[in-house]
Amino acid sequence: MEAMNPTSFALLGLVLLFVPITGILAAATPCLMPKRECFAVTIPDAAASDPEVKQLKRSYFVIVMIMTTAFTVLCGASILIDPEQAFLPVLVISELVLCIGSYGLMLWFRRRTIALKEERNWKARSAKRVGFIAEEPAPKPLSQKWDLLFLIPIVITALACIVGYPLMPDLIATNIDLSGQVSHWTEKTPVTAAFPVLIVVFMDGCFTFAHWSILRSKKGVDAARPAASAWAYGAFARAQSILLVGLGTMLSFMGPIIALSFMNVITMMHALLPVMIMIVIVLVAAIGVTVVYGQNGSRLLRRMEASESMPVDDDRYWKLGIFYWNRDDASLFVPERFGVGWTINLGRPAAWGIIVCFLIVTAGFIILSLLM
Repeated sequence: MEAMNPTSFALLGLVLLFVPITGILAAATPCLMPKRECFAVTIPDAAASDPEVKQLKRSYFVIVMIMTTAFTVLCGASILIDPEQAFLPVLVISELVLCIGSYGLMLWFRRRTIALKEERNWKARSAKRVGFIAEEPAPKPLSQKWDLLFLIPIVITALACIVGYPLMPDLIATNIDLSGQVSHWTEKTPVTAAFPVLIVVFMDGCFTFAHWSILRSKKGVDAARPAASAWAYGAFARAQSILLVGLGTMLSFMGPIIALSFMNVITMMHALLPVMIMIVIVLVAAIGVTVVYGQNGSRLLRRMEASESMPVDDDRYWKLGIFYWNRDDASLFVPERFGVGWTINLGRPAAWGIIVCFLIVTAGFIILSLLM
């Protein structure tokens, strides 16, 4: 293998950041959830100050951070020892073990939380719900019209591919090694030249669907303090929608960058570097918003007086802590129970239709990409 150039090392350094970013977000998740949720178990708000609850969260954080540090060092060592052959397999295995391991650890701490809940007799004395019969005095997510911004990178990418088609060589470079040398070529055709457009359209379709799901999700409102929690959730949802539209639009500009590499205006190595920088910016910005707001805007409410009661207890609807299954809930999307964002209500038939459609579209994208 030829000596790696500085661009290659910079690229690997950016990729390496995925491991600590993933680990830090996983470790901090219990602290970002509303007070009434501990490892996907409903507890009274005041119980968040219980020494044993705090110890559970602290132990989870320490263990996940130890795992994160170990895998980050391992990936860094693989870059120094054998970046060409060892780094990618080590990175993939590290990410998988970190994600699966942190989830398995969450399930173990969830069982301990359930046992503590039974021991302390934390039970909901009622099943309070809250609704607003007039316009909510709270921030709202961006409207779906903002998704029209995604048309800008799509059009620019399409124009770049059309105008630049005569400038593309007969063989288009589609893969490189870590030294920057081309390792695979594809014959130029109108279909292969349109590959950057396919990528951007697929990405922006996913962003648009994610935005649509935010607008139609059940609101994470606390019946114990409806007005304040509705405002906090609204601020959280608005921030997430701004993040999605803004950073999604930025990330979509990888399309024109790929088109320029097809035309040999820039090399594939130089094309990968700005793409990786954009991805890291997206991840760091997402973590920043998550830390500021917390799930459902819970960190905006952290200074409010904690309630001793549990307005509602719906633990039975959350399978393995992250899968929501409630046939009696008309909501198709609901806020995550362990994590920041939203998930789908598997108890609704429409949910399975959406999942099947998503799998078909994704499989079609992968197959078409391979053919192109």
